[in-house]
Amino acid sequence: MSLQSPKDRMQERVALITGAAGGLGSTVARLLGHTHVLVLTDGNPKKLEQFTSSLNREGYRATAVPGDLTDPGLHGILAEHCQKTGVLRSIVNAAGVSPAQADWQTIVNVNTVAASHLVSTMEPLLTPGSACVMIASVAGHLGPVDTEIDALLDNPHRADLLGALEPLLKKLTAIHGGTREGHAYSLSKRAVIRLCECQSLNWGKKGARIISISPGVLSTAMGRLEAKRGDRAQALINSTPAARWGNAMDVAKAAEFLLSDAASYVTGCDFRVDGGAVAALRGRAF
Repeated sequence: MSLQSPKDRMQERVALITGAAGGLGSTVARLLGHTHVLVLTDGNPKKLEQFTSSLNREGYRATAVPGDLTDPGLHGILAEHCQKTGVLRSIVNAAGVSPAQADWQTIVNVNTVAASHLVSTMEPLLTPGSACVMIASVAGHLGPVDTEIDALLDNPHRADLLGALEPLLKKLTAIHGGTREGHAYSLSKRAVIRLCECQSLNWGKKGARIISISPGVLSTAMGRLEAKRGDRAQALINSTPAARWGNAMDVAKAAEFLLSDAASYVTGCDFRVDGGAVAALRGRAF
């Protein structure tokens, strides 16, 4: 086998995938790995290394960069790896935590603050044809809307973000019930949807696109954990016209399409892969 020249390496199509060791991230990696060199990151180093080693044994080309996505320093390291590998063509942010996994502060930091850092750090690497898919959630459509909280999360890098959010979340919980974690999750995913809408303007100037995907309830480790912790997940499934759980491949195939040239006119919007859940439940208390 001949060695690649530096010029050849710079033509490589690179896909950056966060949350790559999870059920959704790993499924996306296997799909994109057919056409991209993979740069993978996850907060579980052991699981990420095992998955990356498995991919490489199977003939994919993948590099593991473990780390906590809430650490802004990791984003710079990821950018360096992408630049050394080739041309950053595809980004999928599948990292996220749910109410059953973390407190509300962590949910906001992972789902919104880290997502915003990722988008801003990768923007200088964009070239015509680059595209990004950010994983949001139907919760961003179905939870209560609070314009004051929306305004705060539209500027997630302010130093007093959590302090400013706490009394507003407490008030929201008092009015609508539920938990601060549940409301923080919905609002953090709504913020991801808004982030993609906003950033599509700057990305378009570079010939790049950014889209969010809002999955319904997925049969992944995260989805099953949420189902065990309460009846809301099953109630959502029961209200879904498709009448089933979603699976990681449902979302991964949508991401594959949105990242491709076939979707070159799609940007700045949210793509729901929810079995019709939002259509069935919008405007109803859930």
